[in-house]
Amino acid sequence: MSGGQRQRVSIGRAIVRGPELLLFDEPLSNRDAELRVEIARLHKEIGATMVYVTHDQVEAMTLADKIVVLRSGRIEQVGSPLDLYRDPDNKFVAGFIGSPAKNFLDATIGQGGVSIPALEMTVPSSIDAINTAVTAGLRPDNLEIDLAGNALNVDLVESLGGVSYAYLVSDTGEKIVIEERGDERVREGQRVGLRFDHSRLYLFDVKSEQRLR
Repeated sequence: MSGGQRQRVSIGRAIVRGPELLLFDEPLSNRDAELRVEIARLHKEIGATMVYVTHDQVEAMTLADKIVVLRSGRIEQVGSPLDLYRDPDNKFVAGFIGSPAKNFLDATIGQGGVSIPALEMTVPSSIDAINTAVTAGLRPDNLEIDLAGNALNVDLVESLGGVSYAYLVSDTGEKIVIEERGDERVREGQRVGLRFDHSRLYLFDVKSEQRLR
């Protein structure tokens, strides 16, 4: 049997014994990723606790009821997939959960709010830390193209049919990925700006990488 077939047989042998706890250590490394749907279905059917180890955040988001994010042997955050996606405690978790990964940009908190040079904009902030350098985080699916803007150059567009990913470069040299849907999409070589719901902006301490709330 192939490596993938041996993995499937091993999973089956473990499940038919009817254990209360199952440990999967990257079981899909040699299998079609569609098998994760079958594992999720089995989890619901047999009701056993499953501890699933993976480096693939898509697998984690798809299969988990609760995710424990580890880095160098330390627990960074524990929560449901959507909790980690929507409310990360630090830059590591924010960057690990979500595909494509969250965009991180240099920013400064000033009197008028958060200044983000790469986007050539300042947005309101309730954080009281004037003249503090921070890292601003924005998810690709929370950003929209502003055709009236001129802060960014469209370097590359990856079209996947129902969705496209546009890779932008700012005049500061920082790179930004945005997710586009619908019929009107940007083209390579265009100069554009971005707009977003300001409540979707996440700020992180530069040194500790902890989220500023």
